Amino acid sequence: MSPRTIVLAFSGGLDTSYALVSLREQGWEVLTANIDTGGLHSGEADAVRKRAEELGAARHFVVDAREELYSRVITYAIKANYLRNNGYPSCVGAERLVQAEKVVQVALDNGADAVAHGSTGAGADHVRYDSVIRALAPHLEIVTPIRDERLTREYERDYLRERGFETPEKVTTYSINEGLIGTSIGGKETYGSWDYLPEDAWTYTKSIEDAPSSGVEIILEFVRGEVVSATLPDGSPIEGTGPGTPNYAILRALNVLAAEHGVGRGIHMGSTMVGNLARVGFEAPGMLTLIAAHRELERLVLSNRQQATKAQLGTAYGDLLHEAVYYDPILDDYRAFLDSSQSRVTGHVRVKLVKGNVIPLGSRSPYSLLDAATRQGVVYGYGSSLWNGEQARAFAHMYAIPGAIARAAKDTP
Repeated sequence: MSPRTIVLAFSGGLDTSYALVSLREQGWEVLTANIDTGGLHSGEADAVRKRAEELGAARHFVVDAREELYSRVITYAIKANYLRNNGYPSCVGAERLVQAEKVVQVALDNGADAVAHGSTGAGADHVRYDSVIRALAPHLEIVTPIRDERLTREYERDYLRERGFETPEKVTTYSINEGLIGTSIGGKETYGSWDYLPEDAWTYTKSIEDAPSSGVEIILEFVRGEVVSATLPDGSPIEGTGPGTPNYAILRALNVLAAEHGVGRGIHMGSTMVGNLARVGFEAPGMLTLIAAHRELERLVLSNRQQATKAQLGTAYGDLLHEAVYYDPILDDYRAFLDSSQSRVTGHVRVKLVKGNVIPLGSRSPYSLLDAATRQGVVYGYGSSLWNGEQARAFAHMYAIPGAIARAAKDTP
């Protein structure tokens, strides 16, 4: 009887390395699928493949999902200015939708009996993977050794070493997941609420102390809410971008450039979808830069009511995506709103990256509300040709009446 076939979502990290060996020893024919969502540096894809082959994978697949991730997920996260709990750009978590879908497709294409992933039961990723598998291929068995066996990272390390597989100590201490949106770092210091990650835990961002004091100025161009170019003040494209590069190239290049200036580090703490409080370190230099610039341009072209409504609906959309509500039709409604809200979000934003800060220096747009007011003769703090002093006095008088009435009522015995 031939062995049953299982497709394992494989990153080459400790959890998926353990899962591969364990599943193989249980008698499965293990196919590994590495879904590239932007976390593969030059040469890393080969290293992951070699790791899979070393650990006994029957076949290994690499799927490039960067463009799809950017178009389906990241563009809307930027349009929404989404930061989980006002600070965390959902590094990696929002990418699981595309990763899980591609793993399922590999399983279907190869007639697999099951899908496996290396998520624990203590986080949210296992829910993300399972929700996609159940929606797209409910007939496939879901096998999760780390979740089901409730293993420690130390046990996994020793298990692999006992079988002769080299396992670096850092992967035991920290669980690191890197993608186009950013990198998440969990372990040791993040298990409590007091300690900060040490310098050697961060993967590619410079510390504020080591970042250059002069910083760098860049100009980001948006068309209908989507970034289309990133240049230096002299008009030359920042390294890694330019004509012919894929649509995600700007974010990828900003991850490198902004990281050199200490931008993007943080630790996020908040409630998870499974009810527990979680804390995780992250590096997201590119996303934090783009969201800061995009928000600055929106301030120039959107009304106060548009911005307030967008903030509410954008947060609701991002939270649903973060919490693996991937296929509810309400997400289409949110995306339709976000697309509509961006009809005038076109223009340029000057940004300075310096010592961990993203500082918007200026913005311009053919839809500028500030320019429209100036053409009407209204200059804040200077004067206006649309009203005179008597009208201004009357407005201030009427505007103060509700407060005066409320104060009078409060003072009444």
